[in-house]
Amino acid sequence: MNPRSRSRSTLFIALAVQVAVVLVSVFIMVREDALVEPPAFSGERVVSVARPEEKRLDRVREMSRRISKPRSFQRLAVEQAFQNELPSMPALPQDALDLNSVEDSMLADAHASLSGSGLMDLASSLAGKESAAEFFGVRDSGRRIVIVVNTSASVVRKASARGVSIERLQQEAIALVEGLGSGTLFGIVQFSQGTKSFSEFMAPALVKNKVAAAEWVRSELKGNPKVLPGSLVGHEAAVAAAMALQPDLIFLVTDGSLNRRTAKPGGGYSYPKISFAELMDFADRQVMQRGVKPRLHVVGFELGEVEREGLERLARRFNGSLREM
Repeated sequence: MNPRSRSRSTLFIALAVQVAVVLVSVFIMVREDALVEPPAFSGERVVSVARPEEKRLDRVREMSRRISKPRSFQRLAVEQAFQNELPSMPALPQDALDLNSVEDSMLADAHASLSGSGLMDLASSLAGKESAAEFFGVRDSGRRIVIVVNTSASVVRKASARGVSIERLQQEAIALVEGLGSGTLFGIVQFSQGTKSFSEFMAPALVKNKVAAAEWVRSELKGNPKVLPGSLVGHEAAVAAAMALQPDLIFLVTDGSLNRRTAKPGGGYSYPKISFAELMDFADRQVMQRGVKPRLHVVGFELGEVEREGLERLARRFNGSLREM
């Protein structure tokens, strides 16, 4: 074989071998690909936990969504919201509320029970600060102090006979008020047949009230106050006016002459006497109505035997004393 033919044979053999190698490689790749399973994705389950801030934001968004479109409500209408007339109050038994029909023994028992219960002391302690007080040499102390002065012509005359002028009476009242502490409450009542008061209510012993009280005493604490139609008169009117202020201490100036002014049928007035028993019964009923029992000190001028005994009984009834001038 010549060299040229041998070269061609060798080339063909090399080409054939390369073709065979390529075919075998393709076969193997296709076979391997056919046997490989499709990929499967797997892994642990992860739970996403929202942070507190995100939860709050979600709630805000939900609330905003809900209130953005408010629901519509059907309007309500009524012909008459309330009745025009309230039912009438039941009739109360007036006899059961009439203290004038209560026996004296029952009043005394009720009075003692009220004192023993401590309600009077509790009411007294709810207002005012205690201060020492002195009036015509009588000393005591209280939180709510009332001065009651009888300025009738007979008292002024008897006081003057004992060297006590109306100006002295006025000055004693002014000095008592000026000596009170600012937390103490005070009142002043003037009476003859009618009554007149410095103030409708108790006044705190502040500087401005002390000044006003002094001016009132100098200009008003004299003469005979006007008697109002249908009102109480005399000592009963004074006791009622003083008790209305709910004091725990009273100083009373009087001559002990107890009488009531009564209109005569043909005109004019008469002044019949009343007994100290009547006055004390009236005072007991005031205690029951007001719920207070103050100590009562009496300053009396030129007292007769009946007046002295009666005022002593009255003072003892209210745990006080009598000083006779």
